[in-house]
Amino acid sequence: MRKALYLSLGAPHLEYPAVEEALRAEGVAARMVHLDAFDTLDLGEIDLVNLRMCRWYHKEPRFQERVEHVHERLLAAPNGPVPLANPLPLVLDALDKGRYLRKLAQDGIDLVPTRWIARGSAFDVVRTMEEAGWDDVVVKPTVSSGSWNTIRVSRRGPALDEHHFVLAEGGFPRQAEMAALARTHELIVQPFLSSVLDFGELSFVFLSGSLSHVVRKTVGDQGGWWAHERLGGRNHRWTPSPAEERWATGVNDALERRYGPLWFSRIDGLQDADGRLRLLECELAIPRLLLPEGNAFGRYAKVIAEGIAHHRAGRRETRAA
Repeated sequence: MRKALYLSLGAPHLEYPAVEEALRAEGVAARMVHLDAFDTLDLGEIDLVNLRMCRWYHKEPRFQERVEHVHERLLAAPNGPVPLANPLPLVLDALDKGRYLRKLAQDGIDLVPTRWIARGSAFDVVRTMEEAGWDDVVVKPTVSSGSWNTIRVSRRGPALDEHHFVLAEGGFPRQAEMAALARTHELIVQPFLSSVLDFGELSFVFLSGSLSHVVRKTVGDQGGWWAHERLGGRNHRWTPSPAEERWATGVNDALERRYGPLWFSRIDGLQDADGRLRLLECELAIPRLLLPEGNAFGRYAKVIAEGIAHHRAGRRETRAA
């Protein structure tokens, strides 16, 4: 039986048990271990290592170094190199929005308009809003997960939750805190696109380069401004229009031209004022692939199994040569 190893930081995606069951049905025995235990493992019988369950990686200050170390061990595995899903250059870029989003912009992908705040710079939220001409913005670190230190700042209200600050109600009380964060982290400032309140956000999930399913994420019945189920939002299966599918496929194709074939990807888009999709972010290293919403556990498991089989065949050919 083929074997896949999932590394975690102790808080994996809730879908993992169903992933393990689906993989077993495809002849793949999945096992999850904590990243701290990786150096004690015998890699002789491992066919694939997946980082997808390492949620909250932003709390690990040396996480990228640890990923590189994992890759070095995989290259030196006793029975030949073991693949990492996704490829290492993509994983390292994907952990930092400041890396991969800039590269996609260079490749012609339209992002949500973005101001990049360099780490160590003097950062003033209100001044940045004035310079950009934006009255409603979202601020977040480029290295973050689970909406860590993500806030919204608006000139007018009302404030929708404790992470939303309205300047008309007494200025910006977290200026000192955000300035301190900018001394240690690169930040993104983007205009808040109101379409998230009316329509929501679209997440396109690709498996082995092909579109598997699309999920529309909305703010939910209780209001708020987060299109995220952990923060009150709701998810719905979505049938994309031809234009929406072309847009997402174009982004995925750009990723594969730059990084090579991907095992999986999630591409999140928001509509701008003209109704055009703009890239919000991609989830490429440790994504929740929305497999329950897409009824896609079987498709995901098949892609993993076929990828392992392809790699095994290539390894046999190399040995024969």
